[in-house]
Amino acid sequence: MMLMVMTAGDSVGENAVISPLAWTSLDDEVLLIMERPEHCTVLFDYIDRQIDEGLAKELMRQLVEAAIHIHKVGVFHHDLKPENILIEYDEARLIPRVRIIDFGCGCFMTPGYHGYVGTSCYQPPESNTQGTYEAGPTTVWQLGCILLQLMSKMIDLFATGMQHCEHFLAYTIMELEVSEDCKKFLKSCFLFNPDQRITLEQMRCHPWFSSSVPPEA
Repeated sequence: MMLMVMTAGDSVGENAVISPLAWTSLDDEVLLIMERPEHCTVLFDYIDRQIDEGLAKELMRQLVEAAIHIHKVGVFHHDLKPENILIEYDEARLIPRVRIIDFGCGCFMTPGYHGYVGTSCYQPPESNTQGTYEAGPTTVWQLGCILLQLMSKMIDLFATGMQHCEHFLAYTIMELEVSEDCKKFLKSCFLFNPDQRITLEQMRCHPWFSSSVPPEA
C-alpha cells in the first residue's frame, strides 16, 4: 500500500509523499529505507509561529493536492495531522514544500470504514454519531483541523475534546484575524453532515485559493 503511493511520483523527492530509497522483506515485515529531506521540520513546529494567511494558504493548497493524489492511487492516509507533515525549505525555494509521512494508519480505499483508526482529536464527528465514515470527508475534516490550528496558533486547540462542538468551532473561526474567504473555507470543512461537507475537489477550486490576502498591518 505505501509503495503504491510513494512510487507514483517520477523520481525520489518529486512526490508530495516521502519516497522510499530501498526496501526488503523480513518474514512477515517489510523494512523500508526512506528519503530524508535535508532542510525540513514537522508542521507541528510551525503552529505557534507567526504564520501569515498567505503562507498558510500555500501550505494548504499543497496538502489538498497531495490528498487528492493519495486517494487517486487508492490509498487513505487516515491520520493527517501536523506531526505527520514535513515542511521542506531551502534558499532556492520561495515557498516551503509539503511532504507527507507516516502511513502507519493507512489503508486501501473502500466505500466505508467502521472503528476509527488514527489520532482521536482529528476524528470526524460522523465516526461517533453514525458509526461509519468515508475517506474523503474524513480527510477534509482533518485538513480543516490542521488549518484551524495554524491560523489560531494554538498547539493544544483540540486537546480539550471540544473539536466536535459546533459552537466552539464556529466561535474559534469567527475570532480569527483572517480573510472572509479563509473563514468560509474553514466552515465548509467543519460541516457536521459529511454529505454536505466540501469535497477535496471543491477545496481545490475554492475562492480562497484564488483570492489575494490583504497585507498585515
